[in-house]
Amino acid sequence: MQDYLMFAVDEAIKLIGLGIYIEDLKALVVADLHLGYEEALSQQGIYVPPIQLSSIKQVLSDMLSQTNASRLILLGDVKHEFGSALRQEWKEVLELFSWLKERGLRIDVVRGNHDNFLIPILKRLEIPLHDPFLKEGKYFFVHGHKPLPVEAYGENIKYIFMGHEHPAVIFRDDLGIKIKFKCFLEGRIDDKTLFALPALSPLMAGTEVNVEEAGRLSPILKSLDLDSFRVYVVDLEAGIYDFGELRLLKTLIYE
Repeated sequence: MQDYLMFAVDEAIKLIGLGIYIEDLKALVVADLHLGYEEALSQQGIYVPPIQLSSIKQVLSDMLSQTNASRLILLGDVKHEFGSALRQEWKEVLELFSWLKERGLRIDVVRGNHDNFLIPILKRLEIPLHDPFLKEGKYFFVHGHKPLPVEAYGENIKYIFMGHEHPAVIFRDDLGIKIKFKCFLEGRIDDKTLFALPALSPLMAGTEVNVEEAGRLSPILKSLDLDSFRVYVVDLEAGIYDFGELRLLKTLIYE
């Protein structure tokens, strides 16, 4: 088992691997698995070995064992294809959720924009699909492909968690070689703390948040000034590191 270094944001929230552990919910939160992506690529003439499922299961197993979480919250895009359910998607989604159920986990899925045709599998396994959000006390969970619903601005909401953006940062060394790392983003939206999670999919390298030309995917992040957001860079072997505010990465590292 890989032991990930846990990064405590506060007493309730801990970053671990490619997920977030919420202490009082005993819940691990992850986003953007994109199962079936390899088959979607093969239909475009790009052939990639089917590596995602085994990688995702290993990372999930390590995070779940280390946190002793009893609950898993998926922030959408469990599968990849928009307009159908590919054969690989059916097989791998069913295998993953059956494996998770065997571990005795409570599972909640927040619907993402890629999760069409997911409902039959979830119903078969009695796993709830929350559309368009999940609210648990002071915690609010959403995929992120739409603007935040009005319910997210309730007075009792303190934390908002989202996927969809696949945040990453790109660095360049003295030789001009570029290296990309997945990352978490943490910032304020009104009086609430917003976390954007990296993609759990090993094939989704991510959107380079420290490069303006890369743009933004989520309308939530498009509406915010991200310069003051903190960036936590992830390396599954080395750990999670606080790289400070995004504005510093734009001016000091990439240029």
